Amino acid sequence: MKTALAFWRGTTAPAALRSTYERPGAINWTRISLLFALGVVLAGNLAAPLVATAQNLGTSPQFGQAVQGQQATTVEGTVLNIVNWGCNVIAPVIAIACLGVAGWHFKSGRGYLGWGVTGVSLLVISGLGRMAEGFITQAQGIQ
Repeated sequence: MKTALAFWRGTTAPAALRSTYERPGAINWTRISLLFALGVVLAGNLAAPLVATAQNLGTSPQFGQAVQGQQATTVEGTVLNIVNWGCNVIAPVIAIACLGVAGWHFKSGRGYLGWGVTGVSLLVISGLGRMAEGFITQAQGIQ
């Protein structure tokens, strides 16, 4: 006997036999999406130690580190890698997306200024992060 899950089907019982909790007649896609996202987050938390171990670079050289002699597995190296990833990859990609949405909103006659300011701000944050990275890299050679 195959029976659908509780959130996939509504109730067909008469009102007198129903409990105080009534299932909705339609599929609740928001709830399903949130449960799926929660499951992905929990699975990621369980898999994170395995992934962190797999990313150990061992004895390979590390360039442009904030603290001399630190590896990417240390706190300083990890924070530097996260900042580099954010400034060199994530911020520019989101900035281009925001500027694209701003152009689309401008063309459609809707409000575009918030999207445009956000895109430009992300590009400024990316540039400042790269500038700081350059200063740190150049200052390592000064004694």
